[in-house]
Amino acid sequence: MTTAIILAAGRGERFANDTPKQFAKLAGLPVVVHTLKVFQRNKSIHKVVVVTNKNNIEKIWEYVRKYDLSKVCKVCAGGQTRQESCYIGLMCCPEKTDYVLIHDAVRPFVDDRIIFDLISAVKKYRAVDTAIPSADTIIKINDCNFIEEIPDRNYLRRGQTPQAFEYNLIFDAHKKAIEDGIKNATDDCSLVLRLNKPVYVVNGDEHNIKITYPIDMHIADKLFQLKTTSFAGSAKNFSFTGKTVVIIGGTSGIGLSLAKLLQAKKAKVFKLSRHTEIKIDITSFESIQKAFDIILKKSGRIDILINCAGDLIRKDVVFTDEKEWDYIYNANIKGAFLLSKVLIPIFKRQGGGHLMFIGSSAYTRGRAGYAAYSSSKAALVNFTQALAEEVVDFGIKVNIINPSRVATPLRFKNFGEEDPKTLLKPDFVAEKIIEALSKDTTGSVFEIR
Repeated sequence: MTTAIILAAGRGERFANDTPKQFAKLAGLPVVVHTLKVFQRNKSIHKVVVVTNKNNIEKIWEYVRKYDLSKVCKVCAGGQTRQESCYIGLMCCPEKTDYVLIHDAVRPFVDDRIIFDLISAVKKYRAVDTAIPSADTIIKINDCNFIEEIPDRNYLRRGQTPQAFEYNLIFDAHKKAIEDGIKNATDDCSLVLRLNKPVYVVNGDEHNIKITYPIDMHIADKLFQLKTTSFAGSAKNFSFTGKTVVIIGGTSGIGLSLAKLLQAKKAKVFKLSRHTEIKIDITSFESIQKAFDIILKKSGRIDILINCAGDLIRKDVVFTDEKEWDYIYNANIKGAFLLSKVLIPIFKRQGGGHLMFIGSSAYTRGRAGYAAYSSSKAALVNFTQALAEEVVDFGIKVNIINPSRVATPLRFKNFGEEDPKTLLKPDFVAEKIIEALSKDTTGSVFEIR
């Protein structure tokens, strides 16, 4: 049996936040949940032990129940140091544990490849570390701050977790350290080396970062975006058959392509605009409510809503009047707010749902002539992430797709004729949106290029 010990007892002094880093939200979920999900899915891991602060034990159990983390067999109170917490985790492992993986809860990007390599190696070498090469030159200094040595970086590695051990070996290493008065070792491999036992090294991954400082959360958020834009194969295990999908702006461009593809997948699709049979004005709460009431009477529920509505006016700020500015913000961000105000209570009553906004790659940087458009699209990204955190406990997913330049009527109206080779086709973008809808993620920013 292989057991994973997840160390989640850190207090987060360096994180400079009231919430310990392992409980901070990343893409709508606590960091520790992302980490636990990796071990839950991995078939080579049989049980998981979580070591956390005694005040957070019930919180972890709530996560276990809510996110179906059935491999978690024990949640125990950690100690004053990492070494003590790890030893407690070892003592809490199931009796039949042969091998153990010890991992930091704040490394949510560990992947199956690393876990597989560790388990394969530990059966041969008994103790295995995870590490990556150092891209920087490492210098050793003396007490006076002068360089004492510059080691050859070809032999230097940056340590990561998980670390894998034969259970009896690492347990004995911890007991020996305690007997010798060692109380604050920060690395389990160092305790094995004290026994004069070799430690093998497998390759880690640059993405397998440890969230320690506030800036690490920003990096992690971007890494999560990159991770979720790996669309390959994601739609295969997700069925749209019989699901009610509402598409705002489904009569042209991306929305029309989406409607056709979803209908082919046997979804029940409602296309809404100012000119459709069921009319909607997304800048009016009453209009949205009326349209959704009609759909609910016809279908009984709304499973997915995709908001493709939006508009663009190309003008420098000095030439943009207040009415035009308000129009762009109403179309691109107020509409999203009002749709959410009406839809979220519906999703709550029916036990879940998925809200997908279609944004733009313009959100990353303001450009001359696009102040209203790009700033409203940046606001839409922040709105998506905030809303996702607010409703995650109700089984509601909220995500945003930001495609780069797409061959749509809106684009042609503002830019005229362009080389079609430089533009994404609406059908391609629609396929990627459908794949994103199948992902088990919330608060994510998908980019299509």
